[in-house]
Amino acid sequence: MKYRNEQLRDALSAEYALGTLQGAARRRFERLLKEDPALRAKVDGWQTRLEPLADWVVPVQPPKRVWKTVEARIQGRARPAGLWESLPFWRGLAGLCAVAVLTLGLSLGLLREAGLGSKEHMIVVMSDDQSRPMMTVSWPMEKKGGKLRIRVIGHQEMSPETAWELWMLPGNSGKPQSLGLITTHETQEVPIPDNLMPAVNAAWGMAMSVEPKGGSPSGAPSGPVLYQGQCTKI
Repeated sequence: MKYRNEQLRDALSAEYALGTLQGAARRRFERLLKEDPALRAKVDGWQTRLEPLADWVVPVQPPKRVWKTVEARIQGRARPAGLWESLPFWRGLAGLCAVAVLTLGLSLGLLREAGLGSKEHMIVVMSDDQSRPMMTVSWPMEKKGGKLRIRVIGHQEMSPETAWELWMLPGNSGKPQSLGLITTHETQEVPIPDNLMPAVNAAWGMAMSVEPKGGSPSGAPSGPVLYQGQCTKI
């Protein structure tokens, strides 16, 4: 297999970070990682992007009979445990659930929400100061006439006489640019002017700040920045 194709390298890096790259393919990839710093950087990047999604994983609690079986084995009086009483089974199930949630969080949650087709899309997972994912922003990378699709995670409230304002972060020390006010609704869309679309497609990231009702009076974030995240092209 040739590893020069950047799309292939990125896809394999994502699968490796998720833990879904298995067997001989994983061993080949790990050998390549030792000799390819750029590929290691891709894996590190995917691990950073996926880390906040781990907070969505619900731990699997083994039944009480599992722990009773463990205690009985320690005392040397346990009968052979069945599948549903097997601690390794429950540990394995928890691991599989974690991988499944991460995979579905990407493929079904973020990707389907973005309405992905053959066109390139951009996705931003915006986290709070504790690295918890709180909002996603996604859009097709059109030349004009684009819309940002926003999803607010969980039930959130906005303080009276305040507003949430979405900002584009250009990167390279560029000044944040307002993309408009948003609400606490779970799903919403924000239209982007044609002349601003190229800059949005090239943005480094997105941020959301709390502003006075009506928006920032200065044209720059004036209140606390609640959420922010880096753009990822897919």
